[in-house]
Amino acid sequence: MAIPDGTYVQAVSEIELLDGTIAQNVFKFLCSFTEDLSGSSVVAAAIQYIEDVMDSIAAQLTDGFTINITPLHSVVWDAQTAEWVINALIGTGLPDYAHTNADDPFPNQIAAVLVGNTARPKSRGRKFLPSFGETTALQGDLTGAAITNLTTALNHYLADETVSGDSVLVPGVWRDGVETWLQFTDGVVNSVLGTQRRRKPGVGA
Repeated sequence: MAIPDGTYVQAVSEIELLDGTIAQNVFKFLCSFTEDLSGSSVVAAAIQYIEDVMDSIAAQLTDGFTINITPLHSVVWDAQTAEWVINALIGTGLPDYAHTNADDPFPNQIAAVLVGNTARPKSRGRKFLPSFGETTALQGDLTGAAITNLTTALNHYLADETVSGDSVLVPGVWRDGVETWLQFTDGVVNSVLGTQRRRKPGVGA
């Protein structure tokens, strides 16, 4: 499948925690390409992007979860229903990143949080990163080492991912209910641990 410039894509990164709970993060991109590119190359770039983010916090992530396959879909605006909808599966990949912390993890719902801001104050991206080891925080506040590594992860979260030459995946969000793409402008690392949302029992995204 050839992917043209201006295509919107999303990757759903998924891990399975020790008790079988599924934790997901959805990463959204605008394809800013100088030419049509193969679907496989776009999948590879999205997987590399996820690996860059997650490898940054390898020392904080506990070693007891399983990394699942990540699908990459194209997404389009449906004017009739006024919503963004999945259009087609481009391909799948399996991220490979370290998670080496030997401590017990925090409860499933507790997660470190990355925030990507856009030019619109109420539109932002949030990534909830579960399975941090218990020694990475004290009384709910992350340690200095954890904040340093999360800052590196944030920089990867905000940065374009090269697919080929000057063709890149631009991270950001699309605005709910409106055909508008919003690129990240900057971001925030919160030292206070957050709570991962759940959309159905056993699955958090």
